[in-house]
Amino acid sequence: MEDIKQHLTALMPDILRFAKIQLRDDSLAEDLVQDTLAAAIGKSEQFRAEAGLKTWVIGILKNKITDHFRSRKPTVSIKHLQEENAGIDAAFDGCFDSSGHWTAEAGPQEWRAVPEEAVHQQDFFRALENCMQGLPEDTARIFYLREVMGWDTDEICRDFGISPDNCYVILHRARNGLRQCLQHRWFDLGKPV
Repeated sequence: MEDIKQHLTALMPDILRFAKIQLRDDSLAEDLVQDTLAAAIGKSEQFRAEAGLKTWVIGILKNKITDHFRSRKPTVSIKHLQEENAGIDAAFDGCFDSSGHWTAEAGPQEWRAVPEEAVHQQDFFRALENCMQGLPEDTARIFYLREVMGWDTDEICRDFGISPDNCYVILHRARNGLRQCLQHRWFDLGKPV
């Protein structure tokens, strides 16, 4: 038991960083990480070491975050989202010329790294986390719930009080914002794979 507590204590900074990025509320993140660590200690006999300890604990944390979002039942004003995403729209619109084609400087560039291999790099995940921080809060939250947590679009729409069309627009904006950010912060820098 003491051994698992030491391993969990060593994982705490990474787990806390993950929670802070997803929740954007330091005290809430700390609370959920404490709940996660308590649950991991309480269920330590269920850990089978088939996956790494960190993977297992992150799984518990993801469930805690999902439970938090479900219990909140947030509502998002469409006007607020439109204002929040104006910067992403402006940047995206600036990528095209009057005929709708990519401008030379904004068009997709050849990635110097193979994306499937880059995903496995810890530095890539840090760049992705930083890019997520740059998205508007609700946009990042909706993207995270859909793409990381695997929520259905209907579930997101119900919980946020938005239509499916609005959800798809938000996800589209998030993907474009992340693509532009990752292009600049990761792939344009020629990070090694």
